[in-house]
Amino acid sequence: MALGIRHSRPFVGNEPDDFSVDRMRWLIRLRWIALAGILFAAGVASLGFFPGVSWPVLLGTVGCAGVYNFVLWRRHRKVATRGTHEAVRQAVVDMLLLTVVLWAAGGMRTPFIGYYVFHVAIVGILGGARPTVIAALAALLFSGLLLVTEHVPALQIGRWDPVWPWDLFAEIVAFATTVGSVAYLVNHAVRQLRHRERALAEARERAALELEVLTNTLDELEAGLEVVEKDGAVIWRNKRAEQLAPAIPEGHDHWACPGDVRACEQDVTGVCPVRNALDEGEPGHCRFAVKLEGEERIYEMQVFPLGADHDGQRVMNLYVDRTAGLVNERRLILAERLASLGRVTQGVAHELNTPLATIRTLAADMVAALKQSGGDPQQPMLDDLLDDLSESAALVHDETRRLGRITQGLLTGRDLTASEIDGAVPLGAVVERARALVFAGARKNVPVAVGAELSAHTVAADPDHLVQVMVNLLQNAYDAVREGTRGGVRVSARRDGPRVEIVIDDDGPGVPTEIEGRLFEPFATTKPPGKGTGLGLYTSYMLVTSMNGTMSLENREGGGARAVVALPAAGERGERLVQIGRSPEAAE
Repeated sequence: MALGIRHSRPFVGNEPDDFSVDRMRWLIRLRWIALAGILFAAGVASLGFFPGVSWPVLLGTVGCAGVYNFVLWRRHRKVATRGTHEAVRQAVVDMLLLTVVLWAAGGMRTPFIGYYVFHVAIVGILGGARPTVIAALAALLFSGLLLVTEHVPALQIGRWDPVWPWDLFAEIVAFATTVGSVAYLVNHAVRQLRHRERALAEARERAALELEVLTNTLDELEAGLEVVEKDGAVIWRNKRAEQLAPAIPEGHDHWACPGDVRACEQDVTGVCPVRNALDEGEPGHCRFAVKLEGEERIYEMQVFPLGADHDGQRVMNLYVDRTAGLVNERRLILAERLASLGRVTQGVAHELNTPLATIRTLAADMVAALKQSGGDPQQPMLDDLLDDLSESAALVHDETRRLGRITQGLLTGRDLTASEIDGAVPLGAVVERARALVFAGARKNVPVAVGAELSAHTVAADPDHLVQVMVNLLQNAYDAVREGTRGGVRVSARRDGPRVEIVIDDDGPGVPTEIEGRLFEPFATTKPPGKGTGLGLYTSYMLVTSMNGTMSLENREGGGARAVVALPAAGERGERLVQIGRSPEAAE
């Protein structure tokens, strides 16, 4: 525990209520004993040993007091009466009964006048200081009334003139009962005091044990905990809070904000949460860094206002180690960034791979064509050769332009899936270019049938992106039918309201059920490693979406798969048509 920490004062409540149900029962039992003594005295007086005593009055007093005591006993069996008012009330009743008994026995001259002390002592035990003072004043008042009856003969109902030796017997009994009663009351009070002292000592031991257990438990917590008063005094803190406490000169016990000596990340208000909680009673939090055991740790301080006492508002500060959570959070962010970078890298590789493969194939075809010509310009196939070389050169030019667009987008940080929409793109030219890229150099036996209706449709799209989508879909369809012994690929188009649907059917095995629900997720593929990245459909889906279109892929009835790309149809007549598949030089 921290040295020099000021401990708070205990809360001071009202004086404890001592007039319990058990003490009321004790008082009722004492009253029964007193009534038995009065009844015995009345019997002795009726035998003539105390001729001046009005024993009928004594009997009447016993009867009335007995009824009152019985009713009181019955009531306290069901209802518990507590409080100093009850103690004063019972004291007045007992002193009134004693006064009537003394009045009937001869007033101030009886040796039992000292019984007032006994009643005052009982009230002192039962009710505390204030009822004792009231009981003493009542005793003086009632004894004064008896003194008045001594000087007013009309008020006298009895006289003290016992027959010898009963006068001596009465004096001995009065003295003995007074001394015995006082001794009994003192002994009773001492027993009660010792019982309370033992109970208090046991309570202190239990409280000390509970405090030790609680303190040890809190000291073992990884979190810091401390309580701060209104003036900034730290009244308690555990070990972790001591380690986190800012550098305070020895002998000082005032709290200092971590932001005063270390970088502290406060909320948007810029107000220290502890100061705000002490002044406004509002909870708050902040975060700061501290070096513990040679390592930097990140702690969050959460501030909770406690109930205010006579010294003002108190707050509890909870220091929670957030280092592991922040490290995991940073690792997760890094992993997400790396995963995103991996997807981008593979996507770029996928985008670059298609035109590079096309260029490689076209270059090989051009070399083969040149070798086939043998340098003889008179061969009959010279015209076909020149057509092949011209088409291959145009495709190489277009693909290098597309490569340049991709690399430029990487350099400028542009989203590669962002589309630049042209007003009207002819579908026939797009599909022909895509088919030429997929089957570069092959003029015969290409297993792709293109519907004639494609030439009648134009769409609003990005030409390069649409070509890339068609290349991916045609390549997937061709790979599917190539695994079989027969079948082909068919491309058609149809108008559906404001949109044009491009349909690619193949006679392959169809879409496997295991990936049917995640076809357009990245890296979803059924091809063996090295044969596919699983990014073709994902990239195509992203490109179609960026062109305000939709894309679906499902199994056809009777076998095979069907891919449908729906794009907005071109606008009114007169919009610019974009040439597809020809180089700018060829367009001139």
